[in-house]
Amino acid sequence: MNTEPEMLAADRHRLLKEHLMNEIARAEHAPKPRRKLVWMVASPIAAGAVAATALLLPGQSGTRSTPPSPATGDIAAASTPSGAPRADHPDAATLFARAADAVAARPDPHAGDGQFTYTREIQDGGHFPRHERKIWWSVDGTADGAMVDPTMTGLGQSGPDGLQRIPARLPVIDGARVEAGFPGRATYRFVASLPTDPDRIKQLLLDADRTKQVSPPSDMTDTMRAQLAFGDIQQIFQNVSAPPAVAGALMKAAAKLPGTSIVTDQVDATGRKGVAVVGMNGTQRVALIFDSTTGAYLGIREVLLKYLPAVGPDGTPPTGEPTAQQIAADPEAVYSTAALEERIVNRTGTQN
Repeated sequence: MNTEPEMLAADRHRLLKEHLMNEIARAEHAPKPRRKLVWMVASPIAAGAVAATALLLPGQSGTRSTPPSPATGDIAAASTPSGAPRADHPDAATLFARAADAVAARPDPHAGDGQFTYTREIQDGGHFPRHERKIWWSVDGTADGAMVDPTMTGLGQSGPDGLQRIPARLPVIDGARVEAGFPGRATYRFVASLPTDPDRIKQLLLDADRTKQVSPPSDMTDTMRAQLAFGDIQQIFQNVSAPPAVAGALMKAAAKLPGTSIVTDQVDATGRKGVAVVGMNGTQRVALIFDSTTGAYLGIREVLLKYLPAVGPDGTPPTGEPTAQQIAADPEAVYSTAALEERIVNRTGTQN
């Protein structure tokens, strides 16, 4: 039985993009879709181990939970004839590469099956007030997740602390559990199995079967395929997390995808500035922002393309920002997040 959503609906935009299972998505009202690209919903990440390892983020204490190890390969973007990544100034690509290498050099937390990834982030923008979200995903996809988010409804009864269960385990069909993978079913365990060669990750993403992500499937283009691949990388950093070596390789793989660029002017929802790889998802410019020194994932910043200059002939994202008037008139003009905490824990609802 196919349980994946076929189209993206406007008021389910955040839900689907944030890697929740489609059982949750069906609980929301679905108006007319606003674009044909679909961010597939997938079973998240949970791991089983004994000690909780905290992920070190700028301004936080502790040890980073999903730190990466060294990844190899220079950044190259297929979007430019030279093969070099497009950057907003000559040093941006070098800065990004160093950040990726730094995060890749961190120790591996060795998350175990049965454990969970725990993330806490600020979300700002859209039709909801600025708020904090906490979420737990099964490392191996065999258990349900949980979430504390005051803006989310339809997940069932919540406890006194606002904790809601997320029906996010990988489904069992004909007695066999569906395997994690691309698109949309990336668990932490699956991500940990990815190669640390950015070129191989890039090819895996571009070769993934994405027929259910565009309606009708015959409308799929190379541009859409690259944008959906970028969306998978976004889901991993925002929801799943990755072991250090893979995280560094994913950063470089994102910069190699057609239609991406590297910039140094993006800020997360708390105002932290970092180096970012920027792509598009059909209607939005999407920046994945990282600390320029440590490579730690800071958050995302999404801007509706209709408020920006036209996409250039090289297919890379336009620069600029919406005006204050446009942002005031349209709550969805800009959406951003800020990662505050990330760690491996033993059960949902806890930070250890």
